[in-house]
Amino acid sequence: MRGQYRRTLLAVFCATAAAPLLFAAGQNQTPRPGSTTTAPAAPAAQAAPFDRHNLDGNWTADNTVKGYRNFASYDQKIPEPELTPWARQHLMMKSISHDALAGKHLPGWDRPGHVCPNNQDPCFSEDQWGIPANEATGEYPAKDCEPLAAPAIYDYPGIGSMELMTTKAGDRIFQMFSYHREWRTFWLNRDHPKPADLDLTFEGHSVARWDGDALVVDTIGFNGKTQISQNISHWKSEDFHLVERFQMTDKDHLVIDMTYADPKAWGDKTWPGFKKFYRRLPVDQFEEFICSPREYKQYDDQITAQFTDKNQKK
Repeated sequence: MRGQYRRTLLAVFCATAAAPLLFAAGQNQTPRPGSTTTAPAAPAAQAAPFDRHNLDGNWTADNTVKGYRNFASYDQKIPEPELTPWARQHLMMKSISHDALAGKHLPGWDRPGHVCPNNQDPCFSEDQWGIPANEATGEYPAKDCEPLAAPAIYDYPGIGSMELMTTKAGDRIFQMFSYHREWRTFWLNRDHPKPADLDLTFEGHSVARWDGDALVVDTIGFNGKTQISQNISHWKSEDFHLVERFQMTDKDHLVIDMTYADPKAWGDKTWPGFKKFYRRLPVDQFEEFICSPREYKQYDDQITAQFTDKNQKK
């Protein structure tokens, strides 16, 4: 995990050896006198072909997609399914430190130009489950240097980079994040272990297969100790189930479309509609970002002081 990872991109050639000769012959043809025939128009430039099954490379946030902020769960338009009584009793947090996706509005939330949810200018005092939001001491992903884990690790696609790397054997894909130095393993074309043999972990157990041009990653086996997103006020349960679809729109752009399920939290309902957009970095850029508890405490103390001072001035 330390240092930069390098790889060679295979060039794809689609022109045949005869093409230059045919092109030259066409150029030497002269229209007959009085002929109304015009020279054929040059073909429109086409994008170079690329291997849609090769996700290898370094990726970072693509914040140019119209209509998307590409941060946290801000772009989610589908409401959260109703929580089960068990979830309300066992999974809820005391508060969250960021804005909620829905709930009790703060004054002025609907003024012109104000976009909700919003970290800098919050919209909600509590979420739809009655959990206080925007509390300086509230929960947030990786608080106190706890692991981020998926899907919360996708909250911050622009912090550092994400590297995808397929092994030479082709039996797995490694997903590595410079932010918090976390990694996952996608086991290709295999099944999950039997429930009795499945170890519950922070990152869960991921298997993957290709569905056309999309890599479908199925992850179970979470230990229930991490958040889903900074905007969601309850923990995963051990039954949390994440399905991701990785799909390249061209050789330099990648979309990850996610669906959440958690029978203990939402019963038989799923929560689709979570998307993240990435662009390929032209060079390897895997920076060091190690979570230091001392530095994080200093940061939290600074933010808490600013938050407290801001509220006292109101």
